[in-house]
Amino acid sequence: MIAYFTKMYQAVPALMQIYQARGGVFVSTRRSTIKAIKKSYPGTRAELMGRVTGEFSKAATYLKQADVIVTGSPYKKILEGYPARKYTVFHGTYTYLSSRELASMQHFDMLCAIGPRMVSMMENSGLPIKFMVSGYLPFLEYPTRTPSARLDLLTAMGLDPDKKTVLYVPTGKPNGSWDWLAEKLVAEISPDCNLILRPHPSQSVTARIRDTFGFYKLRRLCKKRGATVLDLTSLKLSSLYSISDLVISDGTSTAEESLYYDLPQVFVETDRFSKRHVKNMMLEKGADKEYVERLVSLYDCGTSLTPDTANLQQFLGDSIENAGKYAPYRSEYFSWVFGDRGLDNQHRFMDHLGSITRPPPASIELHKPSR
Repeated sequence: MIAYFTKMYQAVPALMQIYQARGGVFVSTRRSTIKAIKKSYPGTRAELMGRVTGEFSKAATYLKQADVIVTGSPYKKILEGYPARKYTVFHGTYTYLSSRELASMQHFDMLCAIGPRMVSMMENSGLPIKFMVSGYLPFLEYPTRTPSARLDLLTAMGLDPDKKTVLYVPTGKPNGSWDWLAEKLVAEISPDCNLILRPHPSQSVTARIRDTFGFYKLRRLCKKRGATVLDLTSLKLSSLYSISDLVISDGTSTAEESLYYDLPQVFVETDRFSKRHVKNMMLEKGADKEYVERLVSLYDCGTSLTPDTANLQQFLGDSIENAGKYAPYRSEYFSWVFGDRGLDNQHRFMDHLGSITRPPPASIELHKPSR
């Protein structure tokens, strides 16, 4: 049996591909994550490991009985007490992976590398880690871009399929651009194009009071503008990529993921996060200069938006119009991160897990506390 442990919802799209192929059960310590899983993927077996019931909960029993525990983050203190083999498939593309992060993952029995970039980092880390190439697992649920599929989804969202669709997917706090750019886009972009706003799960799934009030205000502005959707993980991100004509991001995993569809890119650069910040951060982590230069070549795949950019409407229109100029850079960067667009690595990884696990039990016997 496979158990999938995650606190964060952002790891779920990768873990879900294994669940749908090999079964098992999700375990989380966050009620909000369990709720989001069942909302986005109805029928999924998911159990909460609460603070009160702890090791005597159904969730903990699944972890104890698992052949393999698959996760998206280290979680060493939580998982080291369970006898199962431990695999990590990473959450997102781990754009800023370095030897420092790899050193914190040596307790895993297997690291599941996404593609060439990650393989080279693992091979050159000098660390005694075991890995295999799994491919980027969320690609298994990326729908084919067709006019009919686009028509159906945009219509279901209340958007006009004849309009260009702009998708804004920033990273989370404290470095993300959401707090200053979300309302600005709604206010300054003409309703002649569709606008989809998708905040980071750390704000939408585990929303604080400030975030909740902010979404309430933003919904009113969206309604006033029209042709706007604020999506708080109701839809799969892969589906949103499949209907978009332009992606605005902070230059993190979401930008890289969307390159699967060769989508035009706009990168937000602020005082908190930019190409310069990425360079400095990775050099401080000990990455060599050649690797860092290749990493920040992501910003060559599109245009850059700053708080000083004037006339957002014209800027975004030009970014779509001139997308072909950046196509060679998008293609080269995608190949470095993911390899090709085939799914052979993903299917081989599923076969591997199938060979070392048993089917999940229909029911389990809970461990009871001794008196």
